[in-house]
Amino acid sequence: MDAAFFPSVFRREALPFGPGVRPEAERQAVSDRRVAGRRPSGAPAGGAALSIEGVGKRFGDKTVLAGIDLKAAPGEFVAIVGRSGCGKSTLLRLALGLERPEEGTIAIDGKAPGAGGEADARFVFQEPRLLPWERVVDNVALGAPRHLKPAERRDLAEATLARVGLEGRGAERPAVLSGGQRQRVALARAIVSRPRLLALDEPLGALDALTRIEMQRLLETVWQAERFTVLLVTHDVAEAVALADRVVLMEDGRIAYEEAIDLPRPRRHGDAEAGRIERRILDRLLA
Repeated sequence: MDAAFFPSVFRREALPFGPGVRPEAERQAVSDRRVAGRRPSGAPAGGAALSIEGVGKRFGDKTVLAGIDLKAAPGEFVAIVGRSGCGKSTLLRLALGLERPEEGTIAIDGKAPGAGGEADARFVFQEPRLLPWERVVDNVALGAPRHLKPAERRDLAEATLARVGLEGRGAERPAVLSGGQRQRVALARAIVSRPRLLALDEPLGALDALTRIEMQRLLETVWQAERFTVLLVTHDVAEAVALADRVVLMEDGRIAYEEAIDLPRPRRHGDAEAGRIERRILDRLLA
C-alpha cells in the first residue's frame, strides 16, 4: 500500500514503534493513522452515508465475500451477525478502506474510504490495543485531530475520558485498569475526533456479562448524542437487537437476511418483543 493512499501513516508524527511493542498495539496505532486526519472546516456533523455495492473479496483461492450490497443511512446503527468465518470482519475492514475489494464499490458520503484523509471513520477492535507505556490520556489523544496543539489534544482527550466514565483516570497506565475500563479508553480514542462512521468488531466480546451490558448502554448513549453511523459486528444476537436499528445476517460471504428493529429506546434486557425478534434471527441463523 503506498503513502498516497493513507499519507498520515508515513508522516513524522506517526508513533515510533520500539522493541517490545505488542503487535496488536502496533496494528491499532497504524489503523488509527489510516482512518484519522483533519476534518475540513465546514464538514457536516452527524453520521455518514455508507454505500457498499457488488463487493467481492478473495484471499488467494478462497472467496470471502461475494456480491455484497449494503447501505447505511446517516446516523443509522447497523449490527452484523453470523457464524465465525462468514466474512463479517472483512466487510468492516473494506468499509473503512483498511483493505480493498476485488469487485464492487464502497463509498462514504460518495467518496472512496480514506479519500482526502478526513477523520470521518474510526475502528474499534475486540481487544483495546492500547499502548502500555503511554498514560491513558495519551492513548486517547492518539485519536484526536492532528491539527490541534498538544495541549488542546490533551484537553480534548481528558474531556472524552469523562464522557465514557473515566474522569480523573488519565494519568494512569492501561495495566491498572479493568478490562471494561480499557475498552472504555479504546472507545474514547475512537470518538475523540467525532467520527461520522464508527466500525466496531466484536468490541465487547471479552467482557463479563454485567460489564458488557454497561458498555452496551454507554455505547448507545454516546451514539445517541453524536449520531454517527455505526457498523457493529457481534456474535451476540441479543446485543445486536438491544443496540441496532437494523440487524444484518451474513452467511458464507453473503447477506442472507435483514431485520429492522423498531423498538423504543432505551431497550431493556428481557423485553418480550426483543426476545421474539432475537428468536427469529436465531432461527434463521441456526437453520
